[in-house]
Amino acid sequence: MKKLTMLMAAGALACLATMAQARELRVGSECTYPPFNFKDASGTLQGFDVDVAREVGKRIGADISFVCQPFDSLIPALMAGKFDLLAASMSITAERKKSIEFSLPYRSSTARFIAAKGSSLAPLTADGKANPDGIKGKAIAIQRSSTYEKYMRDKFPDADIVLYDTVDNMLLDLTSKRVDLVFAGPIKLAQDFLDKPRGKDYAFVGPEINDVEFFGPGVGIGLRKDDAKLRDEVDGALKAMFADGAFKAINDKYWSFSVLPAATQ
Repeated sequence: MKKLTMLMAAGALACLATMAQARELRVGSECTYPPFNFKDASGTLQGFDVDVAREVGKRIGADISFVCQPFDSLIPALMAGKFDLLAASMSITAERKKSIEFSLPYRSSTARFIAAKGSSLAPLTADGKANPDGIKGKAIAIQRSSTYEKYMRDKFPDADIVLYDTVDNMLLDLTSKRVDLVFAGPIKLAQDFLDKPRGKDYAFVGPEINDVEFFGPGVGIGLRKDDAKLRDEVDGALKAMFADGAFKAINDKYWSFSVLPAATQ
């Protein structure tokens, strides 16, 4: 009888261990936004957001799988339960927080214009204020449903805005002269375009825009509002990553500078 009891206890523990190992979390991402989330030549999902999400999953004891979605459908899909977390370089804003919750910020969130070198375009004044007359009659490429679109519509209400699903398509149209400026995140624009041969004839125009009203305190992992326990787990994992050097290792894989918001450091 004692042996049977021990066997039953061992079986129960094994069952519990299997259940613990079987915890799965689905993560929504755009999957077309290098170096943050993208598929390489073999079709494998890579990128900064992907690495952060995988490390968070490891620390909270979850198997992570990814669901690829267009950026403008990510929040509705999260709310509908298509996935459990959202890791897609999404800025934490008051407007988005009406619908979903966010983790601690793990990347800074700013914006900048680029145009052809030698251009006389002046979308901003020297002190960073919007200057609509400086781009009058010019076409500006912006990613659909992004914080950049919201900023432009508020600060440049009469601007000729051309919306795109991906930044790569925006850049293609810039080099093809179909648009005059691109407005997006400076880390993406520098690493993926200006620092590459195809961007040699282009440059940043005006200062960097760091407007918390539009771009929030940074980029975070998105969650449903009723997942407070999961949010606390994710925040705990991020804090541990910041403290023990795991986040820095991921950061340094992509950049020689820190992308962590100053308030989080």
